[in-house]
Amino acid sequence: MQQEQSRKGSQPLITCGPEGWAPLIVRGKLKIWKTCRHHINNLGCVLPEDSLCSSPSNGLQSFPGPFVIIHVVVALSNDKQELFDCRLVAAGNQQFKINGGLGVIKAEVKPAGSMYLAETLAIDCRGNELPHFAGNFEFLLPASIPTEYYIALEFRAITGELLDDIQLRILTHFQQTSLFDFCDGHSLSSVELPCRKKELVGILGTPEAQQIVSYFQELVENGASECFRRDQLRLLQTKDVFSHSEALLQDLCLAVKLEESLLLYQMGDYEGCKQLGESICIQANTNRSPNFNSIVGRVKCTISSAYKMERKFAKAEEFLDSSTELLEAVVLGEETAINRTCLAALLSEKGIVVGITEPEKRRLEKAMVDAILHYRHQLNKTQRGNANCPRRALIRIIFFYLHSSRDQATNLQIAVSNEALGKVECYVQQFNREFLINCPMRDKALFCNAYGDLLTRKGQYEEGLT
Repeated sequence: MQQEQSRKGSQPLITCGPEGWAPLIVRGKLKIWKTCRHHINNLGCVLPEDSLCSSPSNGLQSFPGPFVIIHVVVALSNDKQELFDCRLVAAGNQQFKINGGLGVIKAEVKPAGSMYLAETLAIDCRGNELPHFAGNFEFLLPASIPTEYYIALEFRAITGELLDDIQLRILTHFQQTSLFDFCDGHSLSSVELPCRKKELVGILGTPEAQQIVSYFQELVENGASECFRRDQLRLLQTKDVFSHSEALLQDLCLAVKLEESLLLYQMGDYEGCKQLGESICIQANTNRSPNFNSIVGRVKCTISSAYKMERKFAKAEEFLDSSTELLEAVVLGEETAINRTCLAALLSEKGIVVGITEPEKRRLEKAMVDAILHYRHQLNKTQRGNANCPRRALIRIIFFYLHSSRDQATNLQIAVSNEALGKVECYVQQFNREFLINCPMRDKALFCNAYGDLLTRKGQYEEGLT
């Protein structure tokens, strides 16, 4: 038997001729390649409406939850953690056959008799196809009350002999808590124990700091760059005077620098925006900021937006994915609303320039709805009342349905259905009703552009021009 090493991406694989698999596989070890954990309200939608993940809906009839969904992607490896280049095929009965039946990987959930669903899949939780050497076990675990489950993964030879096994202890949530108080997503260090979502702490968690940040946000929204820099300098001088409080004020200064990066973005200085954003990320890491996820998650949204405006969509998606991973651990509010708004803006802009797929269109629509939902969480938690996200989400969805953008008028060569025009009318009315009165100049101008495109589509050309 001759073994050789190949590579799939960055993953080393062990392969051999057909006759060599039988003795090789029996020496294999089970390896958990990837895991993720999601919390859902019911079985009709794979994820709750306020989740940051963009998994597709399975379209089933709705069954009340809540549920915990655990995905465990398994493979076989040797003692050096190198994966076998074998083929795993879902065989039903919660098992994968290895190379046509040389062995099986099985799953079992305890306690015995507990109500759960389990599937064997060749795709990950985002719907992406897995390589042939891996298989995905999906477990749907009821979580109406705090419950402890045990998942047993077994690797057995064709004779039934147990060759290796892995045990996972899954706790849904703790007593006197809600399942949705805890993190879910793809970036968890472990899917076994619930991890509480992070709230703003330290000076950023105080009303005084929130008022200061809101003040600088208003300056950015109204383009008051000179006033912004003057008052930012005053804040930095205050920090220097009270040197004993420097550590306390670090996160506040970073939050204001974050708003400065947005100011650069609005002025069209995308390179300066990205450079300042990168420096904020480095500083937050150096300071070991307790609000690292919130600050850096927002900064990466801004950097993503700068790449979006440069039409570098792959780079923009990379930074936005990184932002999403960080914010999965953060309570819903302004930061997560900004993330959803940036996703909607990115997909909308990408759709205009190069086009997007049907799944991406569904992600776009969900993101715009989520931005408004997260804003309500923001108000419920008495955070800053900054309404940027729902305003811009509504403007983006109007542009999207009308095939227009902030830079381009509606394309009359592309037909828009009456159903789409009806939706746009509703969004315009919602904007007028909820946000127009206290709307800053920048968003008011964008809304007027979007509303003008609607009037043009309706044939009211003179009104559209005014």
